[in-house]
Amino acid sequence: MNDTKKPEILNELEKLIKINPSDIKIRASYAEALLYEGFLDESLEQHLQLFRIFPKNEEVCYNIGIIYEKQKKIDEALNYYEKAVNFCPDDPDFRYSLAFMLDKKGEIDRAIEEYKKTITLDNEDSNAHFNLGCLYVKKKQSELTKKHFETAVKLNPDDVYARFNLAFEYKKEGKIHDALQQYHEIIKLSPDYSWAYYNIGCILFEQGNIDKAESFFKKTTELNPKDVEAFKVLSDIAITKNNHESAINYLETALIQNPENGNIHYYIAKIYKKINETEDALFHLNKALQNKETLSMAEEIVVRELEELVTSLRTK
Repeated sequence: MNDTKKPEILNELEKLIKINPSDIKIRASYAEALLYEGFLDESLEQHLQLFRIFPKNEEVCYNIGIIYEKQKKIDEALNYYEKAVNFCPDDPDFRYSLAFMLDKKGEIDRAIEEYKKTITLDNEDSNAHFNLGCLYVKKKQSELTKKHFETAVKLNPDDVYARFNLAFEYKKEGKIHDALQQYHEIIKLSPDYSWAYYNIGCILFEQGNIDKAESFFKKTTELNPKDVEAFKVLSDIAITKNNHESAINYLETALIQNPENGNIHYYIAKIYKKINETEDALFHLNKALQNKETLSMAEEIVVRELEELVTSLRTK
């Protein structure tokens, strides 16, 4: 061990261990300090030694679970979190960690049950409510989804992710005012949250408030220049105003950040085709096909349009 690479607390504990090698409390403190300071491999070694001495110690099991989780070893983390819960079933942190690992592993039903037990032990755990909401989305249980996102927001009003998901649920239910209210709260909390601006823009667009929607889509692209869909909507708006030059400019701006996006090339080609700029349309259709793995439409559609344009050129 190189003392110069470690915080002073670890150096001091190592000195104490040399003086009192059989002192379990010092070894436990050292193991936890290693974990806290991010020395995962060494902490795991120390904790496993403690586990061999105290195989039913819930804190040791829990810490081993934390280490495996940080190392992205889901099965191992799950194993030790289950041990911790078995030894101390009323600890909400143990329950939450077990639920979280089950969630990560895709065992949705078991994860839901453990999150519910977590909430029974600690009803103010906003993360448990949020994660339950996300799982109920997967189960397509809208009322339970909304209930837990609403609780998560109530418990933690600064949670923009809970608010965003709640807004999405409100929008699905047709509660547009409530959805907009959540999105605007998100912007207050996190002014750089581009998806909130985009979703507000979509609602305004659907309501026919095109000019105001346009301003929100522009803000979206300022914050996230890689947001192809926002540029596409701005392009569509420009087309409705018969401003094809602006429509193309929006999409070409999107290409700067997404040069290999076949969809953008396809959209540009469609505009050039509409204004009878056939050569430019052909160029972008070919570019779309060169990046066919990024196309959202069937490759055959692009090929067919390309062939039609080539044929039209030959007949001129």
